[in-house]
Amino acid sequence: MTTIAIMQPTFLPWIGYFDLIDQVDYFVYLDTVEFSKQSWQQRNRVKSSQGPVWISLPVTYSKTLKTTIKDAEVGNLGVFHKSINTIKHSYAKARFANEHLQWIIDWLARIQQGESLADINIDFIEKICQKLLIDTPRVRGHDVPHNPTRHGRLIDICKHFNVDRYISPMGAYSYLTEDASYFEEAGIEIVFHTYNHPVYRQLHGDFTSYLSMMDLLLNEGDDSLDIIRTGRLAPRKFSEMAASI
Repeated sequence: MTTIAIMQPTFLPWIGYFDLIDQVDYFVYLDTVEFSKQSWQQRNRVKSSQGPVWISLPVTYSKTLKTTIKDAEVGNLGVFHKSINTIKHSYAKARFANEHLQWIIDWLARIQQGESLADINIDFIEKICQKLLIDTPRVRGHDVPHNPTRHGRLIDICKHFNVDRYISPMGAYSYLTEDASYFEEAGIEIVFHTYNHPVYRQLHGDFTSYLSMMDLLLNEGDDSLDIIRTGRLAPRKFSEMAASI
């Protein structure tokens, strides 16, 4: 069975994002969907001495024109530079700060106003995949011809790669329930990514889950991918999802 995951490129994603990439045969960055303000597309959390804090990337977009992620642009970075300092100070004593903190800080500092949000998000994800040695083929959605409708775009992308199983994030369950018949007609099985967040060594008190991947990398270094994989559970089918709701 050939599998695919199709996900919006989010900002400094959590570790489950990389678990999803790691377990499929193909991964597509869905950069053609509409930008959503104050979503994971432009922000994520890290852990400071005061607890979890948001790191938000300012974005310029148009509600009227329904800006896509690939067309949304980075806005004024004045406040963002303070966030870079927060990351620097929060992880200065992390076990793998020497190996990873400086390249992360340098990468964040190179972000420029006017850059594509999708380009930035994908670039970070690619860097992490390279460091973790995740070799799943990854493609940008706008490079794959697809229908603009909600279910049409996903089915067209699945057909392009000739896959028969689509692993979806849990958050898409509600609307995929409405679209399930289209996938069935196309011969594509929908299952849902299931993940039990692992606990790992972490700075600043009690363990906090669902932070940016940076937190795991800076605290656990080369063991990061092995730790990510410990949280993986078998994908859940529609019938299993319905029974649990």
